[in-house]
Amino acid sequence: MTAAPAGGGAPAVTVVVPTRGRRELVRAAVASVVEQRYDGHVDCIVVHDQEEPDVALEALSRPDRRVVVMANDATPGLAGSRNAGLAKADADYVASCDDDDAWLPDKLRLQMQRLEQNPQLLVVGAGIRLLMPENRVVDWVGSADLVTQQHLLRSRRKELHSSTLLMRRRVFDLVGGYDENLPNSYAEDYEFLLRAVRFGPIGVVRQPLATIKKDGTSWFREREEVVAEALEYLLRTHPELATSRPGHARILGQIAFAEASLGNRRAALRWVGRSLARWPVAPQAGLALVQVGTGSDPRWLLNQARRVGRGLS
Repeated sequence: MTAAPAGGGAPAVTVVVPTRGRRELVRAAVASVVEQRYDGHVDCIVVHDQEEPDVALEALSRPDRRVVVMANDATPGLAGSRNAGLAKADADYVASCDDDDAWLPDKLRLQMQRLEQNPQLLVVGAGIRLLMPENRVVDWVGSADLVTQQHLLRSRRKELHSSTLLMRRRVFDLVGGYDENLPNSYAEDYEFLLRAVRFGPIGVVRQPLATIKKDGTSWFREREEVVAEALEYLLRTHPELATSRPGHARILGQIAFAEASLGNRRAALRWVGRSLARWPVAPQAGLALVQVGTGSDPRWLLNQARRVGRGLS
């Protein structure tokens, strides 16, 4: 696909939107991309994974906003879908948006300003507007203008959600694409950022620029069985995670919660012990202990934790 020239002198951007089974939600996500208050040309590539592409989405195109749909021709799953879209992107800037999220109108404009003013930055994230259970809305403002490797080892950082990222295309030449070997593509955006941050800090536009659904479904949708496997893979492939005691404890506690959610109490308690040994106040380990002790519906428990501002990430 050949990129159209940028309107108004602003750089062209390719946006990759992976999707599967969310016809109405993805339409809203694409509309939010098309409606950006940004002077440059924007290509929005919708990558359908394991389903027939919805060509009707291309009707959302308008001048300087082109919507293209395609099938995932890489490894099935989220990482493969992202890579399939990247393979068709030839703009110097690439952004990502998940199919159940949406952008606020000034997202691209403000993030591009940040990238052009800071040539050393390869990636820029943004604050987010969380759509929580029971119709609650919480604005998460980025806590710093820059995220370093040590920051990222300690926490996934909500302001680096996959739906916030605007990246220079060359970052993928430096670090490669999304890891298609990651089980079920769980935390594929975080894994990619762990590689990208080796080349320098990541920028943040701190104000909320994307709305993110947090209704408690994404952790559990066909994922419980592979969460622990994926996180163990992450620890093996990124040994630097062990250099951050709270960050290492966080992931060990996440594994514990996944095992507890599956009813594997003994395995969960082993992971809890490892987590607390690394960081005695690790909240993820505490949540796993509650799950082991109560046997509550893990979706309910996670939603309750989110109500007080404490998820698993």
